[in-house]
Amino acid sequence: MGSNTPGGSPRMSPWWGMALYLVVGAVWVAAGDRLLDLLVADPLRLARWQTAKGWLYVLLTGVLAWWLLLRMRAAERARGALAQELSQIARHAPAGIARVEPASMRFMWANERLCGWLGLPLAAVQHSGFGELVPPDSRARAGQQLQRLLAGRIDHYQVEGLCLGAGGGRPLPVLCTVSHVPATDDMPAHLLCVLQDLGEIGAARAELLRSENILRLALDGSGSGLWDWDLLARRATHSPGLARMLCYQGLELPHGLNLLRRLHPQDYRRVHRAVQQAIATGQPFVETARLLRFDGSYCWFQARGLCHRGVQGRPERFSGILTDLTASRAFEERQRLAATVVDNAIEGVVVADAQGRILSINPAVTRLLGYTEDELLGQNPRIFQSERHDKQFYEAMWAALQQKGYWRGEIWNKRKNGEIFPERMSLSAVHDEGGQVTHYVCMFSDISQEKAQHQRLEFLSHRDSLTGLPNRAWFVEQLEEAVSQALAHGELMAVLLLNLDRFKDVNDSYGHAVGDEVLRHIAQQVRLSLRPGDLVGRMAGDEIAVLVRGLRNAEGAAAVAQHLIAAVSKPWSTPDGIEVVAGVSVGIAMFPEHAPTAQQLLQGAHSAVYGAKARGRSAHCFFDESMTQAARERLEIEARLRTALAQGHLLLHYQPQVDVATGRIEGAEALVRWQDPEEGLISPARFIPVAEASGVIGPLGRWVMHEACRQGQQWRAAGLPAIRLAVNVSPRQFQLDDMAACAAQALAASGLPAGCLELELTESALAERPEEMRQVLQRLQALGVRIAVDDFGTGYSSLAHLKRFPIDVLKIDQGFMRDIPASADDMAIGATIIAMGHSLGLTVLAEGVETPEQLTFLRERGCDSYQGYLCSRPLPAEQFAQLLQTQQSAT
Repeated sequence: MGSNTPGGSPRMSPWWGMALYLVVGAVWVAAGDRLLDLLVADPLRLARWQTAKGWLYVLLTGVLAWWLLLRMRAAERARGALAQELSQIARHAPAGIARVEPASMRFMWANERLCGWLGLPLAAVQHSGFGELVPPDSRARAGQQLQRLLAGRIDHYQVEGLCLGAGGGRPLPVLCTVSHVPATDDMPAHLLCVLQDLGEIGAARAELLRSENILRLALDGSGSGLWDWDLLARRATHSPGLARMLCYQGLELPHGLNLLRRLHPQDYRRVHRAVQQAIATGQPFVETARLLRFDGSYCWFQARGLCHRGVQGRPERFSGILTDLTASRAFEERQRLAATVVDNAIEGVVVADAQGRILSINPAVTRLLGYTEDELLGQNPRIFQSERHDKQFYEAMWAALQQKGYWRGEIWNKRKNGEIFPERMSLSAVHDEGGQVTHYVCMFSDISQEKAQHQRLEFLSHRDSLTGLPNRAWFVEQLEEAVSQALAHGELMAVLLLNLDRFKDVNDSYGHAVGDEVLRHIAQQVRLSLRPGDLVGRMAGDEIAVLVRGLRNAEGAAAVAQHLIAAVSKPWSTPDGIEVVAGVSVGIAMFPEHAPTAQQLLQGAHSAVYGAKARGRSAHCFFDESMTQAARERLEIEARLRTALAQGHLLLHYQPQVDVATGRIEGAEALVRWQDPEEGLISPARFIPVAEASGVIGPLGRWVMHEACRQGQQWRAAGLPAIRLAVNVSPRQFQLDDMAACAAQALAASGLPAGCLELELTESALAERPEEMRQVLQRLQALGVRIAVDDFGTGYSSLAHLKRFPIDVLKIDQGFMRDIPASADDMAIGATIIAMGHSLGLTVLAEGVETPEQLTFLRERGCDSYQGYLCSRPLPAEQFAQLLQTQQSAT
C-alpha cells in the first residue's frame, strides 16, 4: 500500500524495488547474451564483450543503489522533521489530542493538554480506556457512532457534552471530534480524537451561532434557500428554508437530493448547460426555471450561485441561493394580463395624477379621440370638453367622485378634429393607504352608433320603416287618446281605412321595388291631403288608416274620403316614364255613431272596406251593422268547420262524368258536403270561401283527396267498373301544401292506381305562379295523375298555359252550356273550345249539361264527355255505387 511522504513524494515499497531489480537483471542478462550472439561470431571477442557487459551491469546497479540510498536518507530526514513538527504542534495545541486503539478503545498516545485536563501522566493515560470516560447516558449513542465510523459509513462524527475526568472527577464540557485513520507503514489503524474545551471556545462559538442565526433569519425572511454542492465529495447540503420552499414534509432535505433532476423537462437542458458553464468558467450562475415540488406541483424559482475553486484552481464547491418566484410571477402575470386587457380594450383608458395631469393612455384613446400619446401626456382632460354641459353638471360629477369614489354616466366630449360625440364614461379615484387620492382612472366608450341605433329603434317602434307613417301600434295609441278626448268634449270623428285596389297586380307586373315606391308615393299624397289635427298610420301592407277630427256630420267624412281617393289616384312615374296608378277603396266608421272605442272603430272601418270593394274600384262605404254580422258569421263558420273536420261531419258526393259517344260512366267529380248535426246540409258556396280565407282549406283539401282515393279503391275492390275520380284543388291549397306529395300519400295509403285520380284546378291558379305551378304539375304527371283545367274560358284563357303545362283535360264552364242551343255565341265558344282542345291533344269535358239538345250539340261537335243534371245530380257514395252496378248489369 502506498502513502505520501511529508514532502509530497511517493515512497516505493522495498518489495517493489526488489522485484524491479530482478526483472531488469533478467532482461539484461537474457537480452544481452542473445544480442551478442547475433552480433559477434568470434568466440574470443564474444568472451571479452560478455566480460564488459558484466562490469557495465555492476557499475549501473551500483550507481542505482547509491541513488536509492540518498533518496531514503532524504526521506527519513524529512519524515523525522515532519513528525517532530507535528509532535510539537500536537503537544502544544490548545485542544486535547489522543490516538485510540479501535479494538480495545485504550489510549495509544495523548498530548500534554489532554494529560493536564485529566491530571494524569502520559503513562497512566495510556492504561486508561476512552470509553470509561464517557458518561453512562452517552455511551450507547457513542458506541453507535463508533460502529458507523469503523464500518466506513461516516468519515467522522462530532458530539458535545462528553464529560471527561479521572476517577470520577468533575466533568469537563468539551466538543469531541472523532476520525478514523487507516494504517500506514509507520502507524497501525487508530482513532484520532480532538477535544476542545467549550469554556474556552464559548465566546467564539456564540458569535458564530449568532452569525448563523442572522444568516438563517435573513434567508428565511427573503424567501430564499441555500444550496451547496461539494464537487469533490459529490454531496449536496440544503438549508431548512429550501425544504419549506419545496414543500418537503421532513425537517431536512436528503443529502443526496439532486435539484437538477427535479427540473421541468422543458427547462432541464438549458439549466444543465448553464451549470456546466458556470463551473467551467467561474462566471456567476443566474437562471429561472420550474422545479417539481414534493407536493407534485411545478413552481418557478430563480437560482443564483457561484463556483468556488481551491488554491490550485480546481472547482471544489458550487453554492448559491434559490428564490421562490411563485408570488412575484403571479403578480407579474396579473400585471401583464391587466396591461394586455387595457391595451386591447375597446374602451379608452386615461390615467391622470392627483393634479389632473394625464400620465398614460391606451391605444383605444388614440382611435376614439384622434390624439397621439405624446399630445396628451401632461395635458388636463379639460381639452376633451364639448361645452354641451354647464358648470352644474361638472360640479355634480366631482361631488359624486369625492363622496362615492366614482362617477358613471353619459357625457358629450370632443375629438381632436372638433367632432362632438356621446360617451359612456366611468371615472374612479385611486387612494393610498392614508386615504389620499393618488390617481384618477377614466374609462369611456363611444356610444354614437348605440345612440343612433336607439333612435332607429325608437323610430321603428312608432313608425313604419317604408313610408315613415306611424305604425299600427302608435296609431292605435293615438286613436285611443283621441277617443278619450272626443268622448269628454262630444267631438264627432271618423276613422277611414284605405285599402289599395289591385296593388298585387302592381307588384306582380313591376316588382316589389316599384311597389314600395308606389306605397311611398301614396303615403306622401295622403299625408299632404290631411287637415291639421288629423292622424294617419299604416296598418298593414296595403292599408292606411286616417283619423279625421272635428267633423260636423257624416257628409264631411265622405268628402274627406273622396278627396283622399282623388289624391291617391295621382299616378307615380317610374324612371323609365311609365305611369303607375293604384286606386283605393275607403271604409268609414263614425264616432260615436258606429263604435265607441278605438278597436271597434278600426274593426268597423275594416268591414266597410269590403262593402266599398263590392261597389267597384275607388269607392267609399260607411260601416253598417250587417257588415259586422257577416264577419262574425264567417268566424263562426270557420270555428264550426274546424270542428266538423275533426268530428267527421264532412262527406263526399259524386257526380257522374259520361262518355258522349257511348253514354257510359267513365268518371266522377268528388264534391265536398257538410252535414251539420243541427243545421243539416250546408252548401259549399257558404263554407269554401271561409276555408280559403282562413287556411282551413289545407286540411280540408287533404281530407277530400284521401277520402276520394279510399272510396275509389273500395269500389274497385267490390268489383265495380274502374272509373276516374276528379278532385277540385283550390289555388289557396296549392300555396299551403305540396300537392305532389299529398297526392302520393293519398294514393299510397289507399292503393288506388294513379291513373284513376284526376286533379282539377282553375286557370287563375295557373296564372298566379306559373313557374312554380309548372314544376308541381310535372311532378304530378310523373306520378301518373291526370290534370284538368276547370271552368276554362272564364278566367285568363291563354293558349300559352295550355302549351306550357302538362294538362290532360279541358272542362268547358257551364256558363257557356246554359243557353245552348238558343245562344249562337255560346255555341260558337263551345265549338271553339272543343276544336282547340282536340288540336292540342286534350280531352274535352262539358259541365252543366241539362238538356238533350245540349248533349246533341256536344255529340255533333265531337266533345269527349260531359257531366250535369241530364245524367245525374251529385250522389252520396252508396247511391253512386248503385248507379255503377246498374250500368254494369245492363251490359
